[in-house]
Amino acid sequence: MTKIIIYSLVVLIATTAGSSAGLGGGVVIKPIFDIVSNAPTATINFYSSLAVFIMSIVSISKQLRKHFQFNKKKLLCIAFGSVLGGFIGQNILQLTIQHFSRQSVKITQSLFLCVALIAVFLYSLNKKKLKSFHVENQWIIILTGLLLGAVSVFLGIGGGPLNVAALMLLFSFDIRASAVYSVGIIFFSQLTKLLTICLPGHHVAFSWLVAIFVGLSAVCGGYLGTQINRKVQSSTLTIIYNSLIGLLILVTLYNTCRYAFFI
Repeated sequence: MTKIIIYSLVVLIATTAGSSAGLGGGVVIKPIFDIVSNAPTATINFYSSLAVFIMSIVSISKQLRKHFQFNKKKLLCIAFGSVLGGFIGQNILQLTIQHFSRQSVKITQSLFLCVALIAVFLYSLNKKKLKSFHVENQWIIILTGLLLGAVSVFLGIGGGPLNVAALMLLFSFDIRASAVYSVGIIFFSQLTKLLTICLPGHHVAFSWLVAIFVGLSAVCGGYLGTQINRKVQSSTLTIIYNSLIGLLILVTLYNTCRYAFFI
């Protein structure tokens, strides 16, 4: 029961922060679950995907009720790419799990995640000095979604920080709009992953009790995070975003060293 309480608190905090700043929550859940749990990689990825998927439903529903206007062409193109990327990322993860040890998979995921977060953090700190674009070509948008979906599902993080950085760079969105679009992308990529898990040969062992508590926590986090996104200033969202990325870099560095037996 203690583990369920810890899982629930982690999911609540992660999805609240994630839906407010567009991080999704998975990027927080995955590395922290790796610390507090010895569950297999596939099981942790399932709980993480379930949480961010439910959070995304709650967040998008609330944003639509508040009349947030999506650019449907961009959202659908990048979402379509994310769906394809989600299938690719999940299959790559399954093949990796089958052919390498659990320790090796965790080291690979943590190392790649750490490098990605450092790149995103550096971009976020310097984005005002860097050129941003207004991409309209639908094939580039689809390709962007494919890459983001594949990487995020393989790493089991929901893709939030990568999505936000890509949206700001390619479409010149501000942090608030990027956060909302990011959650939309997360919905499609994680839907793909969960559907893939249901296919024959992709069974994942998990506890229904844990899944229920994770889901309930994600509902609460999605609601609270959306409230924060709509009410606080963009500068505050940027502080939340950068602070979480900085903290997660430290967590993933710790995990990488721990898996490599340095700690």
